[in-house]
Amino acid sequence: MTASGGAQQVLAYVRESQGKGLRPALVLLAYELCGGELTEPALDAAAGAELVHMASLIHDDVVDDGEVRRGRPALHRKFGRQIAVLTGDHLFAAAFHLFNLVPDSAVARLMTEVIQDMCLGEIGQLISPAVNEEGYYNYIYCKTARLIGGCCRLGAMLAGQDAMCGAELQTVGESIGLAYQLTDDVLDYRGEAAVMGKQVGRDFAEGIWTLPIIRAYARRLLPINWADRDFREVQGILEHYGLLSEVWQQAEEHLARAMSILELFPWSSARQKLLDLCQRISQRQA
Repeated sequence: MTASGGAQQVLAYVRESQGKGLRPALVLLAYELCGGELTEPALDAAAGAELVHMASLIHDDVVDDGEVRRGRPALHRKFGRQIAVLTGDHLFAAAFHLFNLVPDSAVARLMTEVIQDMCLGEIGQLISPAVNEEGYYNYIYCKTARLIGGCCRLGAMLAGQDAMCGAELQTVGESIGLAYQLTDDVLDYRGEAAVMGKQVGRDFAEGIWTLPIIRAYARRLLPINWADRDFREVQGILEHYGLLSEVWQQAEEHLARAMSILELFPWSSARQKLLDLCQRISQRQA
């Protein structure tokens, strides 16, 4: 069925708001790392992974009532909440259309499990927001690391590798995902809006207990009602007591774990690109 003119306008807006393409790149790099040669099923799976990510961001923005996404008004701010929800649903359906084009039915099963975990993580966070490190790590695992780990496992699966190799690459992806989320948490207090393409202090404004906040509260540097304070005051406390640098260091430890696994693979351009990606995340400003 062909989309109407109005629907085409919405989908065009989504396409114009695309991000870095990290997840499809990881599918294809893991696939190449495992000896795969570029095929249509691999491209379909990689594109499906990006559609899952795009759909999840649209739904996240609706739930959180986010204002900006990648330097532009969030989809629900531009077209309304109902259209945004339905657009996210459409992208999920489009993703599974692509997954089902791949001859190996395990691809769709894997991505179904990934999306279930993502949704359960978000539901749990809404019902009982994490205010300690255990809860925080469980949440960011579901929110971010699960999909990125799934993308790397997907690449190994498409290349016909065994479960052990798939598990190793899933660990690589999950470590990258955890590091990416930790650096995101730091940049919310340290980044620049013009560079990041989204509001700085958004997590603070929404009262989200990210790891720097959780640690500051645990050490009695911030009170339980920290979100009622001025952003600059909280930012100053996190910076002064070294919490932002401490969390960034933890991100680098996750990246080191990913790199140590990658270095067990024979040298290839894919391995080098994955190692370079880890380095870029450790130096990112957006």
